[in-house]
Amino acid sequence: MALDLQTAQRLVTALLILAVAVLTGASVSSLWLGRDASDWANARRQPVRKAAVIAALVALAADMAWLWLESAAMAEVPVTEAAGAAWAMVTSSHLGLACCIGIAGLVVATGSAFMLGAGRSGPALLALAGLAVFWYARSMVSHASSDGDFSVRLLADWAHLGLISLWVGEVMVAGAITLRASANMDASDRRARAAYVASLSSSATFALIGIFVTGLYAVWRSIDGWANLIGNPYGNTLVAKVLLVGAAAALGGFNRFFVMPPWLARESAGDAAAEVFPLRFRRVVWVEAVILLAVVVLAAWLASTSPPGEQM
Repeated sequence: MALDLQTAQRLVTALLILAVAVLTGASVSSLWLGRDASDWANARRQPVRKAAVIAALVALAADMAWLWLESAAMAEVPVTEAAGAAWAMVTSSHLGLACCIGIAGLVVATGSAFMLGAGRSGPALLALAGLAVFWYARSMVSHASSDGDFSVRLLADWAHLGLISLWVGEVMVAGAITLRASANMDASDRRARAAYVASLSSSATFALIGIFVTGLYAVWRSIDGWANLIGNPYGNTLVAKVLLVGAAAALGGFNRFFVMPPWLARESAGDAAAEVFPLRFRRVVWVEAVILLAVVVLAAWLASTSPPGEQM
């Protein structure tokens, strides 16, 4: 059975959000790995670069597909006949302008992704700058843009998108690539891994605080009263997303306060810690990553659902 247009848009949006998150996580991971010359760090630079390149190319394709589907929906024409509508959207609408800005940001990030992995910080910083442009462009086509392209509400949404991408991406990259089991680690390798894990934890904590603050502001501005938090599609999806974010945050807190201290206390000094600690940390990270994948899907549904305060 063929997908309806709205479902296709939501799936493409979820893919776009996920790919951009992985690219974000790979970019910051490249920065952290670039600080160290250990064998442990060197062995992970190229896999991180490969993940960044694949994610960037997928994000570009998904963003262009999103524009095509949105044009078909706005013009009420079949997807196969949306070329004219897409061109009109790009050349004569605010949404088209925002999409072009976002694609330009992704092009910069994609070019930078190909240059990751050499131990230099420049490509990673340039990728993050391109992603910042993309996030702003996405906010320009979100519910937050109803107050204008330079409003406090849009800036808060911009920060929220960036922090979500950072948290989701760094957790997924850590679980899939950087924290895979390693054999024959020497003291320098253990110190490098400990520094990476410490950076990951600090970054995730910073992101969570920002997500909480900007998310609370967005909810206050969007639902037109706390009574609208449940009993409607937007509110119900938002509550589910918040609960999942809370579960993921609790898992991160477990790692930070119960797994990391005894593990990193030894590895920061170059000593071998019991294998149970990194194994437990990776398992928790994997569960956290699965939950965050569900958060990405719900975020895509929210993006195409009108808040109660904006419904006609």
